[in-house]
Amino acid sequence: MSRYYSFGLREEWLNSFFLYGESWLKGNTLGPYQLKALIRYLKEAELLDEKKKPTPLLFLLSQLFKEGKTALVWQVVWVNLCLNSDLFSWYAKSIPWGERLKKTELVRLLQEEKNLAERTARNAVNSLTNTFENSPLGKWFGQKVGKGEYLKKGLSELSSELLCYVLNKLGLEPKRESFEKVKELLGVSFYAYTSSIISLSENEKKLWEELNFGESS
Repeated sequence: MSRYYSFGLREEWLNSFFLYGESWLKGNTLGPYQLKALIRYLKEAELLDEKKKPTPLLFLLSQLFKEGKTALVWQVVWVNLCLNSDLFSWYAKSIPWGERLKKTELVRLLQEEKNLAERTARNAVNSLTNTFENSPLGKWFGQKVGKGEYLKKGLSELSSELLCYVLNKLGLEPKRESFEKVKELLGVSFYAYTSSIISLSENEKKLWEELNFGESS
């Protein structure tokens, strides 16, 4: 759970990585534990493989980032963190959408549900809330609404590109029965979900299908 040394995934780190690539990992001002935490995040976001090599997803998201589609980029990163990180997966599955919780409550829940030492749970939640406070992810998934208090808000709109990515990632069809799985990750309304399905294009389907196929091969 506590694999990030209490550091969150910061917007400026990911921005620099998208702009400068692998070379930035070898020449930056991060401390040694900050760098270790960042590499862990990049692996769980599927931007680096286990050998710290760039993935096909990194090249695609870097291009989207440079085109100004930063919201989509961060939302894809969120999906992968929820699928690959024990900490983010716990938050996605255990904290209901619309819930407003203090940091101390998150620590207690994590400690109880995962049978962790209090210090381990606190360090893990520090990583989670630091991510929310220092990246766009907080706006959608852990908005700070008071002193040490966070709202699990969810997306008000769902782009067809993000929907297509999630469906392919989970091996789902774009139909009614898949809604709950998508909602678990993104907190979208059924209206936003169905509207996004209607606007899916064949080109989007092909792009994300090819990408996910390439990652799993």
